[in-house]
Amino acid sequence: MGSPWVEDDEAQDWDDVAGTDGQTDGPDGKGTPLPFVDPGVAAELAEGGPPRWMGVRWREIEAQDQWEAWNALRRWVDWFVREYRLVTSIVPPCWYKHSDITAELYAAMCMEYKVWEEQAPGLGPMMMWHPHVEMLTARLRRMVDEAGCEKVGMHKEPEAYGNRPAFTLDYDEEDFTAWASTTREEDTLGRPSDAVQYIRAQILNSDRDEVAVSNPVGLAPFRPHEGVTAVLDVASSTPAEPRLRVEVSSSDPELAVEWQTSNDGRDWA
Repeated sequence: MGSPWVEDDEAQDWDDVAGTDGQTDGPDGKGTPLPFVDPGVAAELAEGGPPRWMGVRWREIEAQDQWEAWNALRRWVDWFVREYRLVTSIVPPCWYKHSDITAELYAAMCMEYKVWEEQAPGLGPMMMWHPHVEMLTARLRRMVDEAGCEKVGMHKEPEAYGNRPAFTLDYDEEDFTAWASTTREEDTLGRPSDAVQYIRAQILNSDRDEVAVSNPVGLAPFRPHEGVTAVLDVASSTPAEPRLRVEVSSSDPELAVEWQTSNDGRDWA
């Protein structure tokens, strides 16, 4: 095969180059295909990084990964409690039975991993992780206090509300369905020029048949502001170059401002 960079079709020295052992690795026998990743490097890259479930919403972790996720989170929580000397009024032994506390701790584990992921000096740990630790522990303390477990020294199940389980809402289903199925659209219309104009919305189905009409509303005609007024004041009274500001009230967009001066306040030029 000739090179496109020479005028003749004579074979070049770089054609049909083989490896040092006389073998070619490419699918067409023309050298090593690109991109190439050393098998050892590929294996090392495959082993690095977080588990596949880490960073996924806790409720969406696949069933086959949940055991590993729970154990990894427990190891992290044990480290977190020991490292930051947290008491049971912040992280109780039954934390895993409280979905809100579990969600906070899992999010914190993901964040703590992220700020140290680069394994290089940076601002992330000081600006992101440690300030959030303080806010996190405050939220955990409130959650534990509301749960009541630490007060009684054991896990306490949440109390039900009447005939409903705890932390469930008693919806008015008919009202919710009506509200959720209500669509809202807006449009901008021009005002009439000389008389009141009434407008209503016509609702059509997919066959372009009218199925409903709205209440009418009236739009009054546009009434331009009559006359022109101008008010001048001092915006900045600096010694060298004082700055003035004029406010003009008018509906005429073609007006222009010109500055006049006077020595006596009567004759202006």
